[in-house]
Amino acid sequence: MTVLVIGGNGMLGTAILRRLRSLGTAARSFDVSPHPDPEVDSRVGDIRQPESLIAACEGVEAVIHNAAVVSQQVAPSPEMYDINVQGTKNVIAACQAQKVARLIYTSSIDVVFDGTPIANGDEDLPYPAKHLDYYSTTKMLAEQAVIGANGEGGLTTCSLRVAGIYGPGDRHRFPRVVQPVLESGLYTRLGDGSARFNHLYATNAAHAHILAADRLFPGSAAAGQCCFITDHAPGNFFDFFPPYLDALGLRYRVRTVPYALARSALTLLETSARLRLLGASQGTALSRYSIEATSRDFWFNAKKAARVLGYAPIVSAEAAFDETLIWLRGWVEAYRAGSA
Repeated sequence: MTVLVIGGNGMLGTAILRRLRSLGTAARSFDVSPHPDPEVDSRVGDIRQPESLIAACEGVEAVIHNAAVVSQQVAPSPEMYDINVQGTKNVIAACQAQKVARLIYTSSIDVVFDGTPIANGDEDLPYPAKHLDYYSTTKMLAEQAVIGANGEGGLTTCSLRVAGIYGPGDRHRFPRVVQPVLESGLYTRLGDGSARFNHLYATNAAHAHILAADRLFPGSAAAGQCCFITDHAPGNFFDFFPPYLDALGLRYRVRTVPYALARSALTLLETSARLRLLGASQGTALSRYSIEATSRDFWFNAKKAARVLGYAPIVSAEAAFDETLIWLRGWVEAYRAGSA
């Protein structure tokens, strides 16, 4: 089949396209700019513009949609809603207009998170009454739209709730950790180190999406379902990065901020921000989400994905480390040269 990857220029989108092509599957990218790999069938457009989506979906059997604006801001954002929610509704409509059979949506573990610790979470967890940031709310609304469209207009859908993705091409996780180390030699940890979190290698996440595209059809076990996607054993969020820093030969000192102190500091920051602009707690490096998600348990299992998709990670933790480190060395060199 031909698969369209919406958000094909990102870390996950690129990993999905690479995996599809390695399997001999016809793949097409859709993003706001041409794909950097000239061998990729690249379509340029914006998910806020339905006509460009409809054109990109022509002749496609499956769509994998992972385009989104990612932010920890608390206040509602019209742009984030337009892209994450309305853009997803546009994707659904384009699939139906072009008789696309399958839609796989890249959701997030954040859709069920309100700051309450989660240990070994599964799909029985309900959506919370209120999220910690607006991004999580928009991902929930988009997921609900995708699942609600299952069986409508000949479209079969599912949603994959990915954990914290990392790997070559990372624009969020590693840069935010490594940049302060390069600039100040400081690595900051939150909490007492007992909390656990799922990091997920991009190629393993891509593999799960392709399995879903292959196994998604009317009446299948995956149809209309949500699945958490993880790979290797969870560990402390802040224990994950020092092996990379050490392998890079970076010298740094560690600063540990207790959970209670971080919460108190955030309260002061939020109060100060509200004095300047009511409700404006975004723009600070510290957020309620970042504290709760990294200082207390926030991890899941992928048993349902194994059952309905046949999912199991295809890249070991050791291989994922080695592949990420190769890319990270290049990123550090580019950063030092001022071109990252």
